[in-house]
Amino acid sequence: MGAKERINELIELLNYHSYRYYVLDDPQISDAEYDKLFNELIELEKTYPEFLQGHSPTKKVGHKVLTDFRKVKHQSPMLSLSNIFNKEELIAFDERIKKLISVNSIEYVCEPKLDGLAVSIHYKNGIFDSAATRGDGKIGEDITENVRTIRNVPLKMFGNNHPEHFEIRGEIVIPNREFEKLNDIKLKNNEKTFANPRNAAAGSVRQLDSKITAQRPLYFYAHSFTNEHLFKTHTEALDTVKKWGFNTAKNILVSSSTNEIERYFNELIGKREKLDVNIDGVVIKVNDTKLQTSLGNIARSPRWAVAWKPPAYTATTLVKNISVQVGRTGVLTPVAELKPVELGGVEIKRATLHNASELERKDVRVGDTVVIERAGDVIPAIIRVLIEKRPPNTKTFKFTEKCPDCDHKTQRDGVNFVCDNKSCNSRIKEALKHFVSRDAMNIDGMGEKLIEQLVDKGLVKKFSDIYVLDPDELSMLDRMGKKSSHNIIEAINMSKKVSFDKFIYALGIDLVGSENAKELAKRFNSIDEIKDNKLKSNKLNGSSFVITGSFDEMSRDEISSLIEENSGKVSSSVSKKTNYLLAGKDAGSKLDKAKELGIKIIDLKDLFKLIGN
Repeated sequence: MGAKERINELIELLNYHSYRYYVLDDPQISDAEYDKLFNELIELEKTYPEFLQGHSPTKKVGHKVLTDFRKVKHQSPMLSLSNIFNKEELIAFDERIKKLISVNSIEYVCEPKLDGLAVSIHYKNGIFDSAATRGDGKIGEDITENVRTIRNVPLKMFGNNHPEHFEIRGEIVIPNREFEKLNDIKLKNNEKTFANPRNAAAGSVRQLDSKITAQRPLYFYAHSFTNEHLFKTHTEALDTVKKWGFNTAKNILVSSSTNEIERYFNELIGKREKLDVNIDGVVIKVNDTKLQTSLGNIARSPRWAVAWKPPAYTATTLVKNISVQVGRTGVLTPVAELKPVELGGVEIKRATLHNASELERKDVRVGDTVVIERAGDVIPAIIRVLIEKRPPNTKTFKFTEKCPDCDHKTQRDGVNFVCDNKSCNSRIKEALKHFVSRDAMNIDGMGEKLIEQLVDKGLVKKFSDIYVLDPDELSMLDRMGKKSSHNIIEAINMSKKVSFDKFIYALGIDLVGSENAKELAKRFNSIDEIKDNKLKSNKLNGSSFVITGSFDEMSRDEISSLIEENSGKVSSSVSKKTNYLLAGKDAGSKLDKAKELGIKIIDLKDLFKLIGN
């Protein structure tokens, strides 16, 4: 047998045994036998590089070192899922679906919602072609070289009759047993450990050196496909891709019964601490792919699927201190400094107290024993004080009349105290952190510590100062050098090419989030045009609105802008001064309070009537 034939044989053999090991969990040879074949392939490829194949398993060891991750547009948006939190919301989802398509029963497929990094992988004629992060759903980062190294991602799909282009989506995770080993190694090397498996997976995938990624115990689990229309049902799609060489989640349920789905959810969540891969809920999808297509999407989510989230993690701990942070808009946020406590696999040392009114309502004091809550990746918050454990002589926390950073006099504005000094260093730092963030100007390498140095040393006072930074001055800062300085200058220059909507978002304009920024970018050609945008009307002049719940037609930021463009005022809390409560789906305690106070409750149609549109 010639070298070319033997190389091809070894590639097919090794890929097959990887499939048996990682996908079927049924290995046919020992690790030692596998290593022997692998080493033989390495030697042959070194001797005969002209016979190298793109889907060779030797490509999984990593080889390319990148300077940054280029942006890529997804073939179709990577949507997020709407959430439900109880049986009543599940029933409402089921009834809504049945009403929309006029049927009495719907078959659903339920899967564990793996807590990992969402990615898409593209195959061309069955051969691994590229991979990208979810990003903002429309544009992600090219992580092809790193995903190529993941042990259970096939570089060549098994079987035949693959679509010419096939995009498979799923989660990259690190199993808990592997996560513990990874942190043990870091401890031995006196390195900082990862907070949780999800952070470890995300950090591993975003390494610029693919050799580092290859050393991490990453696994990919498929859960959706842009070519789903090729299959009659989602379960057929899952069965097919498993034959093609992909891992899918275990413990899947197919059912039309909400009672059975509820039992499945409770059983799965009840044993999640014992599962090898972290989950953060259950995904419930309409199984029939034609029905999925006819139901379509709403805003950023499919109508035909929801994520049932479990109750938040809670823990009890002690408040050691209460500090105040100054945000980019000058809002002062109280933060509880806590006795460290583990919550959902993460050590928690701080919890937000949201604003002055919330702090006053909960009456959190230094020395209090409190119950804290953390749901998913949400910042931990204090949900209640255990008054019975309060020590004597504790004092109510009082906001100072001056900003803790710049000593400027603060003012009360509704629920918040605000520092209105635009030269306040804390405001400048937070505004800069927002400006350089990934969803804004995306200046890679310009992290929190560097921004603090730049502001403290007077090198940066406003956004434009970033673009005239001196490389030599930059290289003299702590933990910097010529190479790091060069990389950051390169990243700054690259940021000049971001889209107009990201630039608008980077500016941190009040009430202009990423979605509003996209709308502004569609309607205006320049910042000057946006500056000259006049109010649409004064039809809502003197009226105060509070918005609660979710809306299919518009985002809450867009609704806020619409109200303000017509001279109305938007507030975050319900009071006797509120004229209207605009209520969407899943409206909560604000709706109850509005009813108590006799405030007029309206929906979007009512708002449009008030505006006259």
